[in-house]
Amino acid sequence: MSLNRLTDYSVDDQESVMDIRTERLDPIVSSDYRYVFRLDTMAYVDRNSMLTFKCHSSAAANNNCRVNCWNGGLGAIKSIELQVGDYTIQKIEDVNLWATTNHLYAVPPAVQEKKFSHYLHNALKYEVKEAAGAADCEVVGSINPDNARSGINYGRSDTGVGFAINSFALGQNASDNETIGIPLGMLIPMLNDRDLPAFLFNQYKVHLTIEFEQASSKFANNITQNNYGAGQSLRATDGEVLFSNVELLVDYLVLPSRIQNGVIEETKKQGGYVLDFLNVSTIKKSIPASTANVDNEVEHRLNLINQECHYIQFHKQLPDNTNDKVLLNQKCDGISLETIQFNVNGIDVYTAGPITNPVEQYNNVTYALGRDLQVVKPLYVKDPATCASLLSNPQQGLQGRFKPLMLDLRNGEPNRRGGGRLIGEYPVRVIYKRKPSAAADTTWFAANNFSVIEAENGTLNCDYFVGTTRVMKVMSMPNGSMNVMVSDI
Repeated sequence: MSLNRLTDYSVDDQESVMDIRTERLDPIVSSDYRYVFRLDTMAYVDRNSMLTFKCHSSAAANNNCRVNCWNGGLGAIKSIELQVGDYTIQKIEDVNLWATTNHLYAVPPAVQEKKFSHYLHNALKYEVKEAAGAADCEVVGSINPDNARSGINYGRSDTGVGFAINSFALGQNASDNETIGIPLGMLIPMLNDRDLPAFLFNQYKVHLTIEFEQASSKFANNITQNNYGAGQSLRATDGEVLFSNVELLVDYLVLPSRIQNGVIEETKKQGGYVLDFLNVSTIKKSIPASTANVDNEVEHRLNLINQECHYIQFHKQLPDNTNDKVLLNQKCDGISLETIQFNVNGIDVYTAGPITNPVEQYNNVTYALGRDLQVVKPLYVKDPATCASLLSNPQQGLQGRFKPLMLDLRNGEPNRRGGGRLIGEYPVRVIYKRKPSAAADTTWFAANNFSVIEAENGTLNCDYFVGTTRVMKVMSMPNGSMNVMVSDI
């Protein structure tokens, strides 16, 4: 070895410094419920960037309203859309229901309560009755909302007496209320998979559009609406909850130039730079009202022809009723006797026949989410035996209130593109059958009878959330411009 090499102290390490720049963005276009933001195109957009806003009440409802304890401020987000130039990269309707299922209640309860409650203001806790409560339906061993530790004291289950807001009451003055923050990775599947390389789109305008829910009754409680006997359900009146201080707190990841330049060089290759990610589409269907205690079978066809599908998530809602006081319209109603079969590419998925057992249906939710749905048993399991056991009766607001049905179509490959199932020329058929119960009371407590199950034969409004592969290609053109193309396969 030469002496020159031994005495050469020059540094030839490549630059490896990452900078994080945080900016607070105001909307460029706004109305009472719709806000449009423009993102800077100089770096990566981090998935932990956050939408922040404040809720406040109308003058008439001052300090009487609160965002619901189930999913908090997340319930106020109706839709979200990410656009690059004229291309819509992702748009999800009813994103509150999708995010609640796939993010909020797919994490351990400690994370729900200690992390997300800080940002979303959800604060629903449970208790097992060790002694009979004041209401006849509050029997020993039943699972109820914990009125002392939850964000709202729902009062007596039969009369509402004792109602109160324990935390985060909404005043008329927005400055007196706490800020709600929602990570963009919870709302945009693409950002949950990877950070967005916005620097590739410096010749385009990148817009993020947020639409809030106009109907306050769908996501907020009002404790003055407490006369359960008259059909009230602590539900706010539409227009009583408003929004202000809507901003984006964006983290831009400025990686070393050699890394970002390397990505730009990929755009010059044949086929360009390819980003494959999960896209979520919302398909709306309905099931008409039926006769109680009679089989009601319907078939929904989902047009997913020539797409690569990863999962199908089926949410359904019965008409609003008094017992919706906890989840309000953030619910996903279960039916005590229901079966489901999926037919994909002309072949039934469940070869032994439609699945009826709620535990097996829960297992299919686990397969689709990749982890267990973290809810207490009565929220998901609502079979006749569970109802008759009085584990949690309808008046508590929990019985069968969150029971999504799902199908996992992934093949085990860890990547997005090629990891799902290709749907051919046949639409996906969903064969759903229910045998709805009529409202029924106990016969065990003489004059103190109470409901053990509510009527299930009403119209079902259905939301299908379908996860498919979407591909975005970015190519450098000879004139130096960038061309962006988006396709579903």
